[in-house]
Amino acid sequence: MSDRNFTERLVLRRPVAEDAAAYVAYYASDWRAMHGPVMPADRARRRFQSILDHWQANAYGRFVVELRERPGVLGLVGPHWPDSYPEAELTGQLWTPEAAGHGYGLEAFRAARSHAYGALGWTTAVTYVHVENARAVQLVRRLAARIDPTVHAPATLDGHDAWRHPSPEELSGKVALAPAQRKIARPRKPAAPVIRTPRLTLRPCRIEDFEPFAALHGPHGRETAWAWFTDAIAHWSLFGYGGLMVEAGGRLVGQVAITSGLRFPEPELGWILFEGNDGKGYATEAALALRSFAYESAGLKTLVSYCSPDNAASIAIAERLGAHRDDQAPRPEGVDCLVYRHPAPDSDGSPEAYA
Repeated sequence: MSDRNFTERLVLRRPVAEDAAAYVAYYASDWRAMHGPVMPADRARRRFQSILDHWQANAYGRFVVELRERPGVLGLVGPHWPDSYPEAELTGQLWTPEAAGHGYGLEAFRAARSHAYGALGWTTAVTYVHVENARAVQLVRRLAARIDPTVHAPATLDGHDAWRHPSPEELSGKVALAPAQRKIARPRKPAAPVIRTPRLTLRPCRIEDFEPFAALHGPHGRETAWAWFTDAIAHWSLFGYGGLMVEAGGRLVGQVAITSGLRFPEPELGWILFEGNDGKGYATEAALALRSFAYESAGLKTLVSYCSPDNAASIAIAERLGAHRDDQAPRPEGVDCLVYRHPAPDSDGSPEAYA
């Protein structure tokens, strides 16, 4: 798969680790603040690492854009398909105001779309654009994209419309461009994502998951287990976070969840493992993955975990995750527990290796 493309004025190349500095600077700049939220350096570095990881996992991804005649990074553009996205997206950004106003974004976007339709064999693509980002709206319109009212943006992109690009057949003139559709106002329905780690797959709950879940919560009764099971599912539509089942090698090993609402004073990160899966580090690995999603995609700033004072295993997991005991934090009413507060997204705390 090609990792370098050329236009009349531009080079689109695979990003390298050294490009991170320009990416981080962009997300901290006043220029970024004009069309989107700024981002702390640590979080921006993690985001850039995910761009490199996408290339590593899929053999394609977003390109760094440079001028052919002189060095210097202009921005980022290209195809990507994160696990949490319902379909493939073309996206891009210019990293400095000096790069704007020359048509570089349009030229790079067209090249990236040609690459996606040609080299990658895509037959369609969308671009998610925030409704208040006038520059981006103007760009996708010049690319002949139209709002697709049947598509909802991922839960991580609140306030975005899905602009569908013309198909390869439409661009070639073999078929007519689809007429513009009136945007239909409808509630956003965040979808639970699929999150993968080196050993685990965190996926949305299925009805067949209830029996092993209920068996683990047997002392509380099936009705209570059902309420907890469906509560973790409903959280995704209500809050943009919730519960995911955990698989290892295709085998169900437990559940990890962030829940709040009426049950807890603040969002809580919890985990359960089914019998025979203790001592393998699954809970730590799964909880870390969901916590990273919550901080980077759901916008949470802090989390707690409520641990029974006599549950040494759960306390050990919380501590491996970098959480510290917070005796001043409010507790769920009528529950005897210790509160462990997780490090904020941009703190220096980091978990130990999976035990």
